[in-house]
Amino acid sequence: MKKFLCLAVALGITSSFAAGQVQALATWIGSWDYVLRHDQDGKPQAAFARLRGDNEALLWLTCSRMPVGEDLPEVVSMTAAVSQKSYLGPSAPRGRSTIYWFDDGSPELSYWVYRGRVGRLANSEQVSLFLKKLSGARSLVIELSNYRYETQRSEFQLNAADTKAVAERFRQDCRDIAGRVSADQSLIH
Repeated sequence: MKKFLCLAVALGITSSFAAGQVQALATWIGSWDYVLRHDQDGKPQAAFARLRGDNEALLWLTCSRMPVGEDLPEVVSMTAAVSQKSYLGPSAPRGRSTIYWFDDGSPELSYWVYRGRVGRLANSEQVSLFLKKLSGARSLVIELSNYRYETQRSEFQLNAADTKAVAERFRQDCRDIAGRVSADQSLIH
């Protein structure tokens, strides 16, 4: 059922943009779902990678190019996010302290922005560092906190080869997406 839902979402992405000639290609890389969306000119516009964790948690990596305004250049946004079934509530714009760690390593602290059931790391430099550590890891634990500051733990088991392949593809696709705008591509390493 979940694979069917993923395929339906991917087909929905493709068909919803069909009128504007925007296309998306969905694929699986091991346990990861991966979608690359193209704009009307056939250029990469957005990349999405998703991994299922315990208790219906999902880990998302996103890179997208989007317009800011009519006379303004497009910008590239890169995020890492965790969605889960418990309501987290909104955070202040700065975000909430969030702890995560890879394998049996030391816990790391960063600020994640929360909305609804999703917590996201939106600073491109932090996302690049997160992706670098993720690509060599076997497990990831993220402790989000709800609006009452109660810990909501999400765990992800990683296949090292699959995760490395996803990280490499995501970096390359994000570089291609950023190539269309005057973005600092050094962040996408």
